[in-house]
Amino acid sequence: MSQIYHHLPDPAAVARECRRVLRAGGYVCIRTGTRENDIVVPNFFPAVRAMLDADLPSSDEIRSNFAAAGLTPRYHEIVTEVVAPDWPSFVRKSALRADSFLARLSDTEFDQGMAALRAHGANIDPAEAVTEEIDWFVFTKRA
Repeated sequence: MSQIYHHLPDPAAVARECRRVLRAGGYVCIRTGTRENDIVVPNFFPAVRAMLDADLPSSDEIRSNFAAAGLTPRYHEIVTEVVAPDWPSFVRKSALRADSFLARLSDTEFDQGMAALRAHGANIDPAEAVTEEIDWFVFTKRA
């Protein structure tokens, strides 16, 4: 699963279904944002912070759901990934409003955030890659 976990209406049921369909020793991998991750967007779009806190699971919730379903945690890492090769690319990408959290902002909140994003480019090295944290979990079905 990649970047869908926070969209699942019943993550505990999904964990149980993963256990049901996996053979003994099979793996389920989850790449997802959690509340604990350091991400860029809320720094410029303050209303997104409340959305993230409400919608994103904690890493403990993910571990708990899969453990309760009978899956054993095998690996967890917080990965820093490049979300844009440079600041201008990040601004262009954000302007598309394709992110599910940005899409939920009012037009005023979105416009204010975009103005803040553009202004921030004058205070940093615009050629530097933009990075964010994301969680990587691996669970396995016990034999």
